Amino acid sequence: MIKISRISSPLKDKIKNLEECSQLSGDGVFEGKYNTSGSIIIRNKFLGELGADQVIIDEHGEVDGTIKSSELIVNGTVNGKINCKSIIIMENGNVSGDVLYNKIAVFEGGTINVSGMKKLEEETHKVIDIVKKVGD
Repeated sequence: MIKISRISSPLKDKIKNLEECSQLSGDGVFEGKYNTSGSIIIRNKFLGELGADQVIIDEHGEVDGTIKSSELIVNGTVNGKINCKSIIIMENGNVSGDVLYNKIAVFEGGTINVSGMKKLEEETHKVIDIVKKVGD
């Protein structure tokens, strides 16, 4: 885990684990598969598969690929397959591709241009009543 010293102000209050959070930054392009149980911030270009509890795409961040997380916050650009319970598209955010979601919010200025959008089915708990059989 990497300690974060600077974060763009619109996202600072939204990060769950501000003290310990993975981040990909710099001027390079990361390609591959990255999974973590915590939060990750993307500040550059990422090609591939991302999995985390919380994925944050910073203003200069760009993801082209697959994202699976509980929460996705986009202030940059995402193109690909998205499977997230909660999606927040900030003022500078741009999302395109196929989207599976439970809740979605788009701030004024954010854009969403998807080829397919489907709401995830709510998890339901099945309760089975057990009836005691009484003998004659």
